[in-house]
Amino acid sequence: MKITTALLIFISTLVVACAAEKATEDKHDKKVTNKKGDHSKEPSKFELGYWATKDCKSLSDGVGEIVAITGYFLDESDKMRNSGNEKGSDEMFGAAERTSTVSANLASTFSAFCK
Repeated sequence: MKITTALLIFISTLVVACAAEKATEDKHDKKVTNKKGDHSKEPSKFELGYWATKDCKSLSDGVGEIVAITGYFLDESDKMRNSGNEKGSDEMFGAAERTSTVSANLASTFSAFCK
C-alpha cells in the first residue's frame, strides 16, 4: 500500500516537474530569439517570469489528477474503516494527506507563475 502511494506521488511529481522544465526551456528560447533594444515598453508577463499558457494548463491538469488521487485514497480509507481494517484505513488516510499537501503546493505554484 505504501509503495503504491509513494509511486503515485512520485509519478505525479515527475509529470509536474517535466512541465516546469519545459516552461523554463521555452522561456530561454523566447528570450534568445526575441531580444529587442526597446526598453520603453511595459514588460510582458513572460518577461516577468510567468509561464506559458500551455505549461500552466499542464500544471493545472496535474493538480487535478492529484486531487482525484486524493479522493480515491479517502474513499478507500472509508471503505477500509467500515470493514474494520483500522490500520489500512489510517495508512490510506495518511496517503490522502500527503497527496493533498502536494496538490496544495502545486496550486500555490500555479498562483505564483500562471495568474
